[in-house]
Amino acid sequence: MLKRTKLYLAPAFVVYTLLLIVPILGAFYLSFTDWNGISASFHVVGLKNYVDMLGDARLRNAIVVTLKITLIVSVTVNVLGLFIATLLNRAGRMINVLRSIFFLPYVISTVAISFIWLSILSYTGVLNGILEMEGLGHLVTDYIGNTDNAIKSICVIEIWRTLGFHMVLYLASIQTVPEELYEACTMDGGNSWQKFRYVTLPMIVPGITISVIMSVMTEMKQYDIVKVITNGGPGYSTETITYNIVTQAFGNNMLGYSSAIAVFLFFIIVAITLVQLKVMKKKEI
Repeated sequence: MLKRTKLYLAPAFVVYTLLLIVPILGAFYLSFTDWNGISASFHVVGLKNYVDMLGDARLRNAIVVTLKITLIVSVTVNVLGLFIATLLNRAGRMINVLRSIFFLPYVISTVAISFIWLSILSYTGVLNGILEMEGLGHLVTDYIGNTDNAIKSICVIEIWRTLGFHMVLYLASIQTVPEELYEACTMDGGNSWQKFRYVTLPMIVPGITISVIMSVMTEMKQYDIVKVITNGGPGYSTETITYNIVTQAFGNNMLGYSSAIAVFLFFIIVAITLVQLKVMKKKEI
């Protein structure tokens, strides 16, 4: 029976190894080389790429931008996701419709969503057109070409896109809380806020952990929306780490250096995830 199980798992293991493990190991190796991604020959340069990263002002800016987007989006989608899930945690046809509406943006292609928002937020787009028609021309602004507004626009789009997914995660967690605990809280004179504070919240900590980790991992790898909406601009004001990796690899033909940045990003995500798991584990019931 065990041999048969291993046989069934073999195709999945081969695909997983070829598409994930091998590229990761390859990136680790290439991070110690000067390969340009084109020529057949390259040289092992040791830690040179990692040393060069320390003096790369553009990369430092990309790290700051990425952390800023990650913080804003992760906090917002988790707080709003939990709030909306609490409101929608009841039966009813209309409730099911609302759940579907909130979740719909997550199943649409990110690139398609980006082009839709691009047509809305561009200076000659839908939003400014509506403002002009309503006589609110003084509110017309450049949501994408302005340095201060560009990163805000990226955050708004990403919040809108991922909010439904985190709402579903919290909704699933809330529905696992035993009804007897709410009844006991009611008998003790607990109101709605006390039920949420002392029953719901402690019981869904594992769900919170998963949602926070997934939101952080997603935003740390942000690329698609930035590429379509702002192309990393104006200047480098919305360039993320992943956008920088792609640009260095395929724009500047520095695949070895970009691999070093990718390895750096990998360890950042692992470190943040481990810290989150350690902190949230202490709060689990």
